[in-house]
Amino acid sequence: MKIRILFITALLFSAYFLGAEDFAVISYAEGTGFTVVSGGESFSYNIESGNVIGLPLKEGDMVLTDDSTFLEIELKAGNGGVIKVSENTTMTISSLDENGGGVIKVVYGRIRLKLGALLKGSKFWVSGYDTVAGVRGTDFGYDLFYDKTDKTAEKETYVYCFEGLVEVLQYNPDKKSKVSLMSEKPYLLKPGRMIKTTSLSLGTELKAVPIYKSITDYWDLYPFMTYGFSTDIPEKNIQKEFSEGTNSTVSEDLSLDPEIAEKKQNYETGGKIVFGLGLGMLTAGGLLHAFLPSDNPAYGLSVGLMSLGGVASVAGGGMILYSVSLK
Repeated sequence: MKIRILFITALLFSAYFLGAEDFAVISYAEGTGFTVVSGGESFSYNIESGNVIGLPLKEGDMVLTDDSTFLEIELKAGNGGVIKVSENTTMTISSLDENGGGVIKVVYGRIRLKLGALLKGSKFWVSGYDTVAGVRGTDFGYDLFYDKTDKTAEKETYVYCFEGLVEVLQYNPDKKSKVSLMSEKPYLLKPGRMIKTTSLSLGTELKAVPIYKSITDYWDLYPFMTYGFSTDIPEKNIQKEFSEGTNSTVSEDLSLDPEIAEKKQNYETGGKIVFGLGLGMLTAGGLLHAFLPSDNPAYGLSVGLMSLGGVASVAGGGMILYSVSLK
């Protein structure tokens, strides 16, 4: 078994050094052990008996930490970063890109991320059961806890910001298309603040509170051990005059297809404009028709306005409905 693990590890190292750009590596480990599920196979690692520092991870890999085990995963792309994986945590590296962006899915447990400024407008997302957090370079944490023995148990999510800004969005997990998230407005979380969501609070307004002392105390006990990158966010990459709770548009990184998302937005915006113009013509034509006598020369104009307004309203409504149908 040990030979097999060493062989697989050697293959992974080879793949990494041969130019797999989107790989991340284990940069720090303490505790007993952890498991990596990769390519449908499960590999167990004993921290005390083997050197796991430098072990590469790739898109699709799931990491599961044992009791009293902490890992740090260094991200190599863009300006770099590190993910601190707490004990008894399960998370998946869903995607990574060359600009430093990516998507991490937390299945259960607690992680903290310190990310360098992302390049070319990329964004880094962390998702869980029904809550998404997105950043362009910052220091923040994401917790997801529930009773794993009860499939119907309430899920509690905590998103907290230490530096920078974090976009937080709670959504309906039954929605299959990520494009549908494009119409949602995230909450902008400032440093020193946190948001708690539950699976039973879906649809309620998000509200921030100071970070719980239990959370700050926890991370004071288990600080980052991997350094060497900057979390400074270039001014051009952030909106000016951010204020807590201000709405902004969700990044297209959550879209299944950016072209579809753009098309969806164009049809929705155009449809609203055409529908509004049509409604205006209908109103004007209706008022003229109601107050002008039939022998007035402008009476015919009122009929024309109502006809054009009706056509425009139907056309605009059709464009809006079409935008909704795009997946």
